[in-house]
Amino acid sequence: MMKFDPDKTYGAVVWDMPIAVVDVEADDYVRNEDGSIKLFNMPNYDYSYICDDVDVNYLEERGE
Repeated sequence: MMKFDPDKTYGAVVWDMPIAVVDVEADDYVRNEDGSIKLFNMPNYDYSYICDDVDVNYLEERGE
């Protein structure tokens, strides 16, 4: 687990936000030909509000 320096101030931002699309009628994700879930981006969309109340001490580091 990442330990942050208590003598510094940190903020959180959205770095990458892939979006999946759900076929509501089929109750399944839109998929690539190989069966993996197709991911989309939404360029020029302001995601900054998502992290407004994020406390970095509750974040969990994700694997590569």
